[in-house]
Amino acid sequence: MLSLMDSLRRIFLIVALVLMATLFAGCGQVNPVPTATAGITPSPTSIIPTATRLLPTLTPTPIPLPTCTPLPVTYLLVIDESVYNDVDAGIESGAKGAIKILQQAMDDYHPEWGQEGDLAGYVWDHSHAQMIGINPRVLLVTTGVTLDWQIPNDHDVRDDIVQVGVTLTQHYRDFRFNEELQNDYPQVANAASYALYAFFDFDLEKLNMWQQEYDRMFGEV
Repeated sequence: MLSLMDSLRRIFLIVALVLMATLFAGCGQVNPVPTATAGITPSPTSIIPTATRLLPTLTPTPIPLPTCTPLPVTYLLVIDESVYNDVDAGIESGAKGAIKILQQAMDDYHPEWGQEGDLAGYVWDHSHAQMIGINPRVLLVTTGVTLDWQIPNDHDVRDDIVQVGVTLTQHYRDFRFNEELQNDYPQVANAASYALYAFFDFDLEKLNMWQQEYDRMFGEV
């Protein structure tokens, strides 16, 4: 029994020696892998630091725009005093020639008024009336704008011309001779401008309409 065990050990030992010899012989034939002689290139991630955010993230904050408000009227010149007070406007053509200019303006722009009898002559005469003294063209345009250029059916339009003349004259004198009123309206250039401004109840839109109509019918004020 013991001899059998010894025989088996010898056999295993011989096999083991053969295997080891074979392995060593094979390893001797393998060419060694060349070793790199250059310096080791470091990994980029080991040298270059990870980028970090240097600037804080800015969140834009909306800024409300200021509310626009209408600018106050700083200077109001509707008409020059010399034009407003020129009761003889167009007199270089003679009185009849000046009246004809009024008539032609009505015929061209407001034919219904041009057909209203001798309305041009009436305007001319009334502008020269005592205590009035207003440019007849100013008187005509102011009356027309007041009535929206509609001939009234219930009364004579001449009554309106008279009333317009009286009211304009009253406003003119109020401003001209009242220093307190002038201080209340320092933006108004003169009494003539105030007369029209007040006549139209201080309505700038209406005043602008008047100025455009005057320019259209008789040229620039």
